[in-house]
Amino acid sequence: MTTQIKFGTSGWRAVMAEEFTFHNVRRAVHGIARYVKSQRQQGARVVVGRDPRFLGETFCSIASEILSRYGITPLIIAEPAPTPAISYAVIHEKADGAINFTASHNPPEYNGIKFSTPDGAPPYRRSRSKSKKRSPPANNQVQNRDPRLRPRASIPSRHTWLACAKQSTLQPSRKLDCAWSSTRSGVRLAATPIYSYATPV
Repeated sequence: MTTQIKFGTSGWRAVMAEEFTFHNVRRAVHGIARYVKSQRQQGARVVVGRDPRFLGETFCSIASEILSRYGITPLIIAEPAPTPAISYAVIHEKADGAINFTASHNPPEYNGIKFSTPDGAPPYRRSRSKSKKRSPPANNQVQNRDPRLRPRASIPSRHTWLACAKQSTLQPSRKLDCAWSSTRSGVRLAATPIYSYATPV
């Protein structure tokens, strides 16, 4: 039975070796590549990144290979990078999107794919629908679970995490600050990496 690949708010997540398999990853990336190609026939570039989860580097290689077949240039982030850094890379490099292998806060046995549009944010529902239609009919069944439109990407340029994101983009730094503070507002925020970016520093 063919697995249904369901893209939610910003991607698809599943348990490794059950639904998140090499075959299904290829199906999903083919759909994304066809969508990107429909938006820009020539000269498209897509950032490809990952978190530190098992086989992330291999999935990036598979995605890059497929993108290249469609004439899309993959911009590969060599080391694990957090999602905000990958989103920033899309904007900084003026790329046509990003494929990010991450399952965010899900437990370690999960992995996933996030797709970002040229503004670094998750795609609108319409974009996800187009990605579904452009996937191979026998190989891809992408459905939307969340009817809400995505919020626009917001990058607070004065905050510490953005400086970390700049360092992590394309030349990633393993050590990221776990907290930032704003001298204007007096607000302090601490971040817990949980599973997604829990790598030794």
